[in-house]
Amino acid sequence: MPISGQVFSAYGFVHKIATFEKAAGFQALVQFTDVDTALAARTALDGRSIPKYLLPEHVDSCNLRMSYSAHTDLNIKFQSHRSRDYTNPYLPVNQTAMDGSMQPALGADGKRVETQSNVLLALIENMQYAVTVDVLHTVFSAYGTVQKIAIFEKNGSTQALIQFSDIPTATIAKEALEGHCIYDGGYCKLRLTYSRHTDLNVKAFSDKSRDYTLPDLSQLVGQRGPGVAVGRGNRWLAKWTSANSIRGRCIYVPSS
Repeated sequence: MPISGQVFSAYGFVHKIATFEKAAGFQALVQFTDVDTALAARTALDGRSIPKYLLPEHVDSCNLRMSYSAHTDLNIKFQSHRSRDYTNPYLPVNQTAMDGSMQPALGADGKRVETQSNVLLALIENMQYAVTVDVLHTVFSAYGTVQKIAIFEKNGSTQALIQFSDIPTATIAKEALEGHCIYDGGYCKLRLTYSRHTDLNVKAFSDKSRDYTLPDLSQLVGQRGPGVAVGRGNRWLAKWTSANSIRGRCIYVPSS
């Protein structure tokens, strides 16, 4: 049983567990039989530390901060070290995930090594101008073929998923654009991480989602070359091609 299961099962039967990582750190959803059992676990564990003997060697301490979730029944698709459904013994097992451990990969400097993906998750900070799929496509396609883009709102912030054709291209884009602003003045700053997704399911053609791999949509979107006068897009291209490195500079110019 995972560490989270060992900790929470002391207060009642744990039905399901799903763990994940977000900007705030490692998080977990733990589903109990009823509200009373969840209340007892929350009351007992909130603000407490997980016992040292349950933690991996590389983890010094782990403090719990508990709150109620909006979910009432977790959708667990397979058993792994990150997700368990203790009520369904017939659920498929993701053997690759089961072979992994809760210990993250560490680099030579001792820092956590992020699992790479061909899909980037972008958190867009300081939104003073609209950001559409066309804007993101212009920014990210400078580093390689962008296949799909989806923009959404989550936890009060604007986020986007950008799918490249392969991991090396996504890595180059992430390293080049992390911390940069789309617009002058420090607006629409990009915070980039790798997504767990590998192939986005984009159904709509709109300012919020686009699949550039579909031929009929590519005809509608069109390809803008650097020699075509296209107003705001051309101004961005002119600025982009004026310098080989954009580190520390904003990378898009809003329309006047």
